[in-house]
Amino acid sequence: MIIKKSDIEKAKLTSAFTTYDSMLVKGVAIILLMFHHCISMNQVEKHTMNFFPFESYHWPVMVCDSFKLCVGMFIFITGYGLYKSYSKIEIRNKTVFNWTGTRLFKTLSGFWFVYILVFIVTYAVDQRPLAVYVTEPTKMEGSWLYAVIDFFGLANIAGTPTLIGTWWYMSAVVILIIFFPLLFGMGEKFSYFVTAFAMILLPRILGIGFPGTKNVFSFVLAFILGMAFAKYDVFAKQDKFTLFKNHKLLSDIVLFFVYLFAFFMVVYVTDKLGRKYLWELNYCIDPVIVILFANKYLKRIPVLNRALMYIGNHSLNIFLIHTFIRYEYLNDFTYSFKYALLIPFILLAISFALSVVVELLKKLIRYDKFVSKIIKKAFAN
Repeated sequence: MIIKKSDIEKAKLTSAFTTYDSMLVKGVAIILLMFHHCISMNQVEKHTMNFFPFESYHWPVMVCDSFKLCVGMFIFITGYGLYKSYSKIEIRNKTVFNWTGTRLFKTLSGFWFVYILVFIVTYAVDQRPLAVYVTEPTKMEGSWLYAVIDFFGLANIAGTPTLIGTWWYMSAVVILIIFFPLLFGMGEKFSYFVTAFAMILLPRILGIGFPGTKNVFSFVLAFILGMAFAKYDVFAKQDKFTLFKNHKLLSDIVLFFVYLFAFFMVVYVTDKLGRKYLWELNYCIDPVIVILFANKYLKRIPVLNRALMYIGNHSLNIFLIHTFIRYEYLNDFTYSFKYALLIPFILLAISFALSVVVELLKKLIRYDKFVSKIIKKAFAN
C-alpha cells in the first residue's frame, strides 16, 4: 500500500480509527518488538552493551521485558479489524464460512510467501529445515509432515517443530480468526465487557493459572477489547474527550502524562509481582494504553506518523524475518553496534530492507493478484 501525505491528513481529520491509524499502531508495535527481543537479560549476559544514558541495564531491561505487550497490540488491532469486517456481513452459515475462509487465506498468504523464501534460503545456507523437521525434531520423530503443519501456521497448536520460535504467533492468529464468530456472538448477546470478564475468570476458576508467553489465551482479553473498541467507537470518543471543557490543550497535556504514568505503573507492578497472577496487565491493559497514546499523540507528529505507517505496513514481514537475523545468522553483527538504544533500530533497518525486497518479489510475480483470484473462486458469496 502506497502511503500518501494527503491520505494521512485526511485520516487525522476523521474521528474514526482508519487503516492508516492501524498501520501506525503496528509500526509502534514492531519497534517495541525489536527492543523486546534485542534488550533482555539473556542478551546482556551474552553481549557487551552500552546503556547510555542509563547508568545500568536494570531499567532498560525491565521496560524492554514489558514490551511483550506488542503482541497484545497486534491482537487488539486484529480484533478491531475483524469486528469491522464481520459486522458488515449478513450472518448465515454460508457467509460466515466464506468470511472465515477469506480471512484465514488472506492472513496465511502473507506468511506462506515468506515461509517459502525462508525455507529455500535457510536450506541453501545450512540446511536448517532438514535439521528442524527431520534430523533434530523436538519431542517426536522427525518428519517432513512437520513442515506442512508449520506452513499452515499450526505448529504451536500441534506442539510440532517450527523454523523459528517466534512464529508461534501464527497459530494464535489462526485460532482467533476461527473462533471470532463465537466470540462475536457472545459479545453481542452478553456484552463484550461480560465476555471479557469471563475470559479473565476462566483460567483462574479452572485452576490453569498463567497460560504462558506463547499461549493465545494469555492475549485473548486484548482481542475482545479490540472488538469492544470497534463496537462502541471508542476512538471517536477519545478524540472528543477532554478533561477541561474550555482548555483542550491543557487537557491534552494532562492526559499525556496520565497515559505515561499508567503505562509505567503497569510495568512497575508487573516487574514486582511477575506475570504469574495478573498477566493481563502487561499483555492486555498496557497494549491498550500504548494504542490510545499513539492514536492521540504520535499520529499528530509530521514525518514520524508517516514513518510509523510505512513500518506498520511491513510489520508482518518484519516480524517473520527479524529473528533469523538477530538470533540465527547475524547475531554478532547486530550486537556489534554496542549501544542498546541503537541495536534494535539496526535490526529494524535490516528487516525492513528485506521486507521491501519481499514485496518487490511479490509484485514481480503478481502474488497478491493470484491470492485474490483464489479467494474469489473459493469463497465467493
